[in-house]
Amino acid sequence: MRTLDRYIIREMVVPFFAGFFVVMVLLLGNVVFNNISIIVMKIAQWRQILYFIFLQTPQFVLLALPSGALFGCSLAISRLARDSEITVLRMAGVKVTRVFLPVFVVGAVVSLTAYAFQEKVTVWAEKESVATLKRIWLSPGQPPIEMNKFFKLDQYYFYVNTVEGQGKRMRLKDIMIYEIPAANGFPTLTTAKTAHQENNVWTLRSGSIFRLNTDGDPEMVGHFDKMILDLRRSISDYLASEQGSPKGLTLFQLREQVSALGKTGQNTRALQLEYAFKLAIPLSSLVLMLSVAPLSLRFGKGGGFMGVLIGIAVLFLYWNVILFSRVLGESGGLNPMLAGWSEVVVFTALGVYLLWKVEHI
Repeated sequence: MRTLDRYIIREMVVPFFAGFFVVMVLLLGNVVFNNISIIVMKIAQWRQILYFIFLQTPQFVLLALPSGALFGCSLAISRLARDSEITVLRMAGVKVTRVFLPVFVVGAVVSLTAYAFQEKVTVWAEKESVATLKRIWLSPGQPPIEMNKFFKLDQYYFYVNTVEGQGKRMRLKDIMIYEIPAANGFPTLTTAKTAHQENNVWTLRSGSIFRLNTDGDPEMVGHFDKMILDLRRSISDYLASEQGSPKGLTLFQLREQVSALGKTGQNTRALQLEYAFKLAIPLSSLVLMLSVAPLSLRFGKGGGFMGVLIGIAVLFLYWNVILFSRVLGESGGLNPMLAGWSEVVVFTALGVYLLWKVEHI
């Protein structure tokens, strides 16, 4: 039967890589779209921007691998069914599950590869992308300040009404700065007619300082002609704080955080949810093949287009189950572990049922 196994695997190779690269291209386009503002603002740093986009690709590999496996399976089985090759094998006494065995082995191998890739490459790329974004923002050029928008730096919330010029010649007008109070303190509101920002230093001119009392009413503290605000941390440090997010942690680190925070009584739902998804998502390739293989055998005789249609339909349903489960997990509608594993449970049960059906047709 090794000849049969090799034959089926060869049928999967071309559609696997085709599906993988098509989905990767689509997802990379999404990266460019989501970061178009930084690309426009920092076009002079195009090498760093390209490197940043490159570092975003590993997280999409985990999405593209199941897509490639899915289309590899659906198109290969559809072709074999269309040409009645599986019918001949069944007439020779070969069970459907035995025909599908090499498909499931490929799914298992891809899933194991996804686990290793997630732990070694994706985590590293997440941290490196944050460091790269830090270098981009600190490079010469227009800082991330926009008119008529609030943005937060350290314990300060900034609002700038007018921005004139670019880079070191940039002039800000009508600035408002809200400072978050320390424990048991009161918020401070600072206004200035003009300001100049360079590196981490804001030079404010012609302004006033107000302090909010216990009733929330502003009380005048004083006026100033010039005030220097030296931020304790740079913009990059705030970006770097994302390194502590679940995306930049391995499974072991996530489990340790859940355990440590759980002992202190803190809410660990978000971490538990991310941990569950990191355990479940790499299994997508194998789980999807369980469902796609019998569906492709059942409807594959409709032509090559049916293989593509089956793949798209199953992939659409699978990722929507994931999105719906994540929403329920975040809102408390489902236990975090159940939410993370729901797609695996649902599609594994569906695959087993479909396999039983085609075996007894």
